Amino acid sequence: MNTKLFQLALDRLEPSDWAHFEKLSSAFLLPEFSTLRTMAHPSGDGGRDSELFSPDGMPLIAAQYSVAANWKSKVRQTAKRIAKECPNIRILVYMTNRVIGGQADALKGEILKEGLSLDIRDRNWFLERADSDSQRENASCELIDRIARPYLVGESIINKSGSPLSTNEARAALVYLGLQWQDDATDKGLTKLSFDALVRAALRHTTSEKRMTRKAVHDAVSATLPSADVPTITRFTNSALDRLTKRFIRHWKKEDEFCLTSDEHQRILSRLSEVAIQQSEFSATIGNYCEDCLRDIEAGNDKDREDLQERVPRIMDKLLLRRGESFVTAVMSDQLDRVDYGQLDDIILADIHTHPPQSSIMSLYPQLASTIIRAVFAGPNQSIQPYLRRQAASYTLFSFLKQTPDVQSATRKLFSHGTIWIDTSVILPVFAEQLEEDEAIRRLSRLLLTCRDHGVELRITSGVIQEVNAHMNNAISCSNHAKWQGRIPYLYSQHIQTGRPSPEFGRWISLFRGSARPDDDLAQYLAETFGIIRQDLDDAQDQVGEELRWAVDRLWGEAHQVRRSNTYQSDESTTRLLIKHDIEMYLGVIALRKKEAVSELGYRHWLLTLDTIAWMIRDKLKEEFKSNAPTSPLMSMSYLFDSIAFGSDLRSASRARELTLPLILDVEMSESAPHDFIDIADSVRKEHEGLPEYVVRRKVRDAIDRARHRGGLS
Repeated sequence: MNTKLFQLALDRLEPSDWAHFEKLSSAFLLPEFSTLRTMAHPSGDGGRDSELFSPDGMPLIAAQYSVAANWKSKVRQTAKRIAKECPNIRILVYMTNRVIGGQADALKGEILKEGLSLDIRDRNWFLERADSDSQRENASCELIDRIARPYLVGESIINKSGSPLSTNEARAALVYLGLQWQDDATDKGLTKLSFDALVRAALRHTTSEKRMTRKAVHDAVSATLPSADVPTITRFTNSALDRLTKRFIRHWKKEDEFCLTSDEHQRILSRLSEVAIQQSEFSATIGNYCEDCLRDIEAGNDKDREDLQERVPRIMDKLLLRRGESFVTAVMSDQLDRVDYGQLDDIILADIHTHPPQSSIMSLYPQLASTIIRAVFAGPNQSIQPYLRRQAASYTLFSFLKQTPDVQSATRKLFSHGTIWIDTSVILPVFAEQLEEDEAIRRLSRLLLTCRDHGVELRITSGVIQEVNAHMNNAISCSNHAKWQGRIPYLYSQHIQTGRPSPEFGRWISLFRGSARPDDDLAQYLAETFGIIRQDLDDAQDQVGEELRWAVDRLWGEAHQVRRSNTYQSDESTTRLLIKHDIEMYLGVIALRKKEAVSELGYRHWLLTLDTIAWMIRDKLKEEFKSNAPTSPLMSMSYLFDSIAFGSDLRSASRARELTLPLILDVEMSESAPHDFIDIADSVRKEHEGLPEYVVRRKVRDAIDRARHRGGLS
């Protein structure tokens, strides 16, 4: 029995499938309780779906089967009816297809006070026992045949609502590209990977009785990529057919017809069931975020939650498609750009225009959707990361194929070995990530470690280290002042949002530096932990022409004056120092490239930044210098991520780690938190004084999360 298919069957159960779940539950209980007598029917049965009799004929145990989404409400209703109509019952066995686990602990205590012991048997309970005996296995297989297989054959996964792709073949190709991306070995080129996926998608309905001719396969693949060169498509398709024949495909040579093998059909069904489960879990996660954002909006209701739960994934798919197209455009045109939340706002507004919500809070929908999506990308929820990574990779591969069938050749010029110079906008979030006890949540840290482990040289200037040290000093001062004026320093704001008490901040900073030689301490920490080496660019920047130096100095100066105008602690000397450091890195990397006569994407030296000002200056330099503008030294975070994923060298070297890297967008992270967050943290700590520290931290985090969601709607 295929456990993944059984899991999908349980996940896809609807209220109309109640009888199928009742039959399954009875079969799973019979090995334990041979005296079980089923009394269930949809209209109700005195609070019981099944009843177990004691030897003397008095019922002490009742079992209820339910596919209700609101399981807490269902259990409470059942307990009340049992207390009224069957007071002898002491144990309620609640059987559900939902995942509950430890979420039921509080409810068990509540029900126990009424004299009823609650035994929850959720989806995991069924999965763990599906093959424990023949009776349970047969019941599981029957549910698979009734629920899971028809769902997969019906291609609901492929034709999910809201897909930005217009044709059925394109949507099927997207799903199979994602499967192939996750399944294939590291040494397979992207062109082979892509066409293996397209051929599998074309043959997905075939059997030995229902085969496809070679020409039909060619036509199906060509229909997926209508703008591609047909002879090239034919050549790559034939290569894929040859490669897959015998092990995954059967070939009738005389008729020149093909079909998937039976084993391959079953493997694909199992993988598609995993995709369906991930989609369901992703939708549930989005639903939770929607509930959190709507909780404090009085006019919001269940219809708004349902609308947003459908709308947000649709918007995210469009964002991931645009992200993939942007990366492919950069590779094909040698002009690098980034995907930020400005593009997200455009997509949200377009979606609301196309699908206007019928809601009294329609004016809040743009902020609601943006807040939820930002939370999804920035949040620590690791369960949805494989889904997001697969979707992002699928859209990027599909975007490549629309530009050129030979994906492997197109990606050969991607950055793979060289030197990345890291600025303060990246390094401060790296420090902030060390607050996270779970290393899986440290997104930037893992990305930099992946680069380091596979030959990429990481550099930082003394100026950036000085900025980090100054920021830490400022943050410590803020943590010691009850009436702080100005912006909350980023590192301290991140410390607060983890729920930690203010007095611990200084001790946490001491993990990275001492008081005697803090700059050297920070440089040593970065070198030993991430392989980031301190190296200055003062001499290199002098090699840049005077006209460019003056222009960059002026643009950075203007930008910093605007940025610092509302900063209480800012002064002219501090601002000039920051400008000096930014100019050193920007011009220094340009100078290092003077001996590199290659296209923009082929350079070895890059400046990795999340600073929006740096990208604005790049664009202004292009406007001022036109054809004489220097090639941009800037690298976006998403470009670095995709270079690891799709670059021929880094991809083969870091495949295992790449599959676990969280998706990153080009968003400036080092923003300060509102002053309210400090007040909230202090208030929650006073309210729960005396509780264990881990409980207090959790309550502080939850309170700040709620405030952040409200803040996104202000």
